[in-house]
Amino acid sequence: MTDELPDREPTVAVIADKLHMSGRSLQRRLHQEGTSFTAVLTDLRRDRALRYLKDRRISISEVAFLLGYLDVSAFHRSFKRWTGTTPQEYRLTARGNRALGSNV
Repeated sequence: MTDELPDREPTVAVIADKLHMSGRSLQRRLHQEGTSFTAVLTDLRRDRALRYLKDRRISISEVAFLLGYLDVSAFHRSFKRWTGTTPQEYRLTARGNRALGSNV
């Protein structure tokens, strides 16, 4: 699903096709696992954002693009909802924790 993010919003149909199953079957399997396509996509974006932001060579606008956001402000809002902090604040905190030997 990650390779779909920069180019377009991944859909159930596209991902199901890659998994050689119907969209309904994918939704049913996710439901059996206690999750949804939207939840998996949100978790993927959050986890990738945290990873990308630790790499200071990747700008915040590039992180937004890599995660499939057309607008950096939309990424900022999502990140703040996920973590309670802005991408810039997280980046500064993650950097400070690495300097102290933490694996944040």
